[in-house]
Amino acid sequence: MHATTLLTTAALAIGASAQQSYKASFTQYGSGDQNNSGNCNVKTTACGYYTQPGYSAAISQNEFGAGPGQGAGPGCGTCWKLTIETNSSGQKVSNAGNSIVVKVTNLCPAQGNPLCAQNGLSGTNQYGANLNFDTCIDSGASKALFGSSGVGLGVGTAVEVNCNQWSGTVVH
Repeated sequence: MHATTLLTTAALAIGASAQQSYKASFTQYGSGDQNNSGNCNVKTTACGYYTQPGYSAAISQNEFGAGPGQGAGPGCGTCWKLTIETNSSGQKVSNAGNSIVVKVTNLCPAQGNPLCAQNGLSGTNQYGANLNFDTCIDSGASKALFGSSGVGLGVGTAVEVNCNQWSGTVVH
């Protein structure tokens, strides 16, 4: 009986630690982007810090947990493994399966931005994604994720991971 209880407890613990995978869309922002966003790897991000080195991204407002001008949300500093699979048309990209780990340093605001306007984690954007990650060009995240695929908007998966899987340094 005691061994059965231990095995059941171990199985429950393993199940409870299983990481939730979300469908995600991936965009890019920063120096040289089509919106003239400026450098995204600066300490004036919503979280108040940047990464050097280390890949970073802005996350949808629903997961960031605060709106524009409200400062650092609970999503600041979380780490996510992003895996690209398709372009925005659903066609497999040349580097499908490519993954990187990013640290959240900024907010992707919902207002006026349907990519980041999901209603909770069960809501989706126009690409069926529960989350959008706006990868920071200046941290190298965009190039690392999109590679030479030739796309600027991708779709795949995102899994929140322990930040010991992220390689980088936070600069305040």
